[in-house]
Amino acid sequence: MPFRVLIVDDSMLVRQIVGDVLRRIPNVEVAGEARDGQMGLNLMRELKPDLMILDIEMPVMDGLTLLAEKRKMGDSTPVMMLSSLTQAGAAVTMQALEAGAIEFVPKPAGDVGIRLEDLENQIELKVAGLVHSLMEQEARSRQVVGPRLRAGEHSFKMALIGASTGGPQSLQTVFSHLPGDFPVPLVVVQHMPPIFTAAFAQRLDRVSGLQVFEAEEGMRMQPGQAYVAPGGKHLDFRRKGDGITLHLDSESPAHNAHKPSVDFTLHKAVDLLDGEILAVIMTGMGRDGVEALVRLHDRGGVVLAQDEASSIVFGMNRRSIEAGAVDEVLELEKIGARMVDLAGRLERQKT
Repeated sequence: MPFRVLIVDDSMLVRQIVGDVLRRIPNVEVAGEARDGQMGLNLMRELKPDLMILDIEMPVMDGLTLLAEKRKMGDSTPVMMLSSLTQAGAAVTMQALEAGAIEFVPKPAGDVGIRLEDLENQIELKVAGLVHSLMEQEARSRQVVGPRLRAGEHSFKMALIGASTGGPQSLQTVFSHLPGDFPVPLVVVQHMPPIFTAAFAQRLDRVSGLQVFEAEEGMRMQPGQAYVAPGGKHLDFRRKGDGITLHLDSESPAHNAHKPSVDFTLHKAVDLLDGEILAVIMTGMGRDGVEALVRLHDRGGVVLAQDEASSIVFGMNRRSIEAGAVDEVLELEKIGARMVDLAGRLERQKT
């Protein structure tokens, strides 16, 4: 059966561009098109698509209202947003992700022809990846599980979380369980383009006891603080005296097709701290992070993974589990408390 996609956008040109891209992807077909949110909601009920690609600003009913109505209906159709590449667009996109969208594709404000190739590439990459991941999940009949945490004491000087598709919602749940006195600095690598990571950091700051920042060059890492890798740059580290500062790398190429990349940043952290890192790998397509997590695990670090049931896409975390890099597989709601238990236990042992 083909993977059926409903396109909801008030621009005929955008609908045509998105439709042309979708028709190039194997096993994907355009189920229908709508020019406003109300029409999109009606077609969603009628056509029951496998995915909806949804604009935010539309007449009659906008994208956020459609998501709210969809939630009231109890509908589970995955939604990918088309988001304006502006500060205002970033803020609204964060609202859409909170309202249930699983992914977004940034599009230029105004004339979509300015960066048409970028828009097409992003749609093809994300839809094809999502189709592949969801088909993989449907084909599996059992949950992949990892071993329980190895016995012995662990010493952490940093925590790191990696996520991709579905990460923004899941990370807000984790951060809501992290207190302001979390005893080690926390780094977040969420696959996200420039502009959007600043708005995302602000969202995490509001739901958490931690102070959350978009990472900036030269920031000194502190306990009780979290740093979100900025879109379009890799996050690196430098020693400065008895502390660690952040370094932003805009020159290195994308790693695993991502910039920022979980693998890039975690490898740099392991170079600096060996196994003194608590890492969490969460929902997302692909295998970014697997290589560095295996290396961290071999060095004695601790790796937690989000379970399949709570993952939008069981990809990065599944591959990490299968590679033998994961110590514990946890439900989303338990990850934050487990991080506090492990890092907080260490702090109590020290005192």
